[in-house]
Amino acid sequence: MTDPKNDANELHRRLRTLDAEFERQMRARGFDPAQAENIALPSTLATLYAERETTKAQLEELAGGTMTEIERILDQLKRAYEGNAWHGPSVREALEGVTAEQAHTRPLQNAHTIWELAHHIAVWENAVRRRLEGDRAQIALASSEDWPPISDQSEAAWEQSKAALDRGHRELRDAIARVPESRLDEPILEGMSTVYVTLHGIIQHNLYHAGQISMLKKALN
Repeated sequence: MTDPKNDANELHRRLRTLDAEFERQMRARGFDPAQAENIALPSTLATLYAERETTKAQLEELAGGTMTEIERILDQLKRAYEGNAWHGPSVREALEGVTAEQAHTRPLQNAHTIWELAHHIAVWENAVRRRLEGDRAQIALASSEDWPPISDQSEAAWEQSKAALDRGHRELRDAIARVPESRLDEPILEGMSTVYVTLHGIIQHNLYHAGQISMLKKALN
């Protein structure tokens, strides 16, 4: 007889692998992963998508149709970053179609650029992951660490920034998936907010700045 917990862990690992591979192949073909349900997928991608959905269904069945709190947090984080959020555009949806020139243009005086916002989102997703792993990740607000400067304004550098943002997001998701439910109400580190508040905080942070990016895109047009 198999252990349901081991089965669930294996399914979660498989799902993370499938998610990463599906996103990689989608972007390699010029597709937005958040729009997978709205486009006709090539056969290879369609197979990956079907396998991913089957794995999700197996996880739901194993859990008796209910999600754990960690799974709910991961679901909300994914919606805020990738898409299908109730409020509107996610981080990646807001960044879709933005060129390097647009990303470093400052259409509103005294406001951050889209590129600066992308770097800032990455900084704080990385900080939350580090805190989950025991590093206090103390970042001075309004510092160059909080808002890393843009030294290279080329299209290649912009693509690298977005790739780094995606990579850091996947690493954060993987770190959250390893958090036991029992830890949610504990301080993430001594003297800091609970794990639960911190994780919901990064979701809110992503949504806040996704809204700013959307407003800047409109100002550019």
